[in-house]
Amino acid sequence: MHADKFAYFFIAFALYLLLRAFAMLGTALLANVLLYISIALSLLASNVPRVIDMPLHYAYPVKCVEYFTFFIAIICFIVLGIRHIV
Repeated sequence: MHADKFAYFFIAFALYLLLRAFAMLGTALLANVLLYISIALSLLASNVPRVIDMPLHYAYPVKCVEYFTFFIAIICFIVLGIRHIV
């Protein structure tokens, strides 16, 4: 019961991050926008299958999207951290 509530919260947070990324598309660094988009897509890929019934043959591609966007978010975070240090 509580897992569904957390999943809905993370879906709403992911939509907020997507809106924020598209709102600051022209003014912020591309790494910031890509970080927000990749975090949002990773959250959506991990939480949407928890609240809707998906066919089993979609599970592997959704998990691959989740891992790919998570690693893109890590790379963007490292790039922004290096840029902040330098």
